[in-house]
Amino acid sequence: GYLFPILDSKIHKTALQKQNRIHKILGKVNKNLKLLAADLGVEANITTYVARHSFASVLKKSGVNIALISEALGHSDLATTQIYLDSFDNEQVDEAMKNLL
Repeated sequence: GYLFPILDSKIHKTALQKQNRIHKILGKVNKNLKLLAADLGVEANITTYVARHSFASVLKKSGVNIALISEALGHSDLATTQIYLDSFDNEQVDEAMKNLL
């Protein structure tokens, strides 16, 4: 819940209520990101996931220590971060392979 201080423990008591509230807020944020992207002429599909992905990618490519990236992403262990970062490499390989076909 640290990313979502708008979760009021008096209103959102159950885990499901909190999850639903987060889903609703993320939907609103993503909608506004798409509007901003359109206003700026950005054709990419911009979402909070894309922003998080980009943030971690830039840190990795800049040589930032994985422990710092892990902490910034809020991961509980380095293995989770490594899996997350490795998925970027796989996506880049997949994109590169498309160019060969």
